[in-house]
Amino acid sequence: MAVILRNCPHCPAENSAFQITWNGPVPGQNNYWNCSAVCGGCNGPICFRARYQNANTAPQQPAGAAGNIEPLFVVLDVWPIRDQPTAPLHTPPPVKARFLEGEDAFARKKWNSAVAMYRSALDIATKGMNGVPANTTFFKRLEWLHENHAITPDIRNWADHVRVEGNAALHDPDEFAEDDAKSLRFFTEMFLRYVFELPGEVRAFRGEPQQTTPPLSQPTSS
Repeated sequence: MAVILRNCPHCPAENSAFQITWNGPVPGQNNYWNCSAVCGGCNGPICFRARYQNANTAPQQPAGAAGNIEPLFVVLDVWPIRDQPTAPLHTPPPVKARFLEGEDAFARKKWNSAVAMYRSALDIATKGMNGVPANTTFFKRLEWLHENHAITPDIRNWADHVRVEGNAALHDPDEFAEDDAKSLRFFTEMFLRYVFELPGEVRAFRGEPQQTTPPLSQPTSS
């Protein structure tokens, strides 16, 4: 069975063996082959182009190889490739790291781990904002940010409808479902976009230096 080893773009499998199911020569290009293969974990398909390396021997078809076709062949372009998780622009590194850990756990369907990392990203993000009172809960910090016009009323109210606060999810007695992780993921992404990406892009447009923590607007006097 001829295979190539790649991370699957359809499932969380790492270094999965993709069985080559078809190959055909590339017209006008000697020793080049178009190929299709399926993931050994989920049967998800990929396509790729391969080049036979030994020009001094008779051409060989990738599908006729035994085991991993590399290094007999150089595997060139592969479609599709796995999307790399990203965090909203201008998110501080500690917050970004936790958010990306949450994205990795979400892709692997590890809902408890994903919830824990999204909660941690929100916790670190709000603790690091200018002027936020120390030693307070996330919701106390969120209320303070709302009162000081750093977030909108909609964001403050939105937090009441997702499972934002609690013990670390890895130690929480409750089991979290996909819907819990999905709603918290969306809230976390939108929160980071509002408090980091939007102000950061405005500063970039104005040619101003980036700040490590978002400034707070001053409350208007009545």
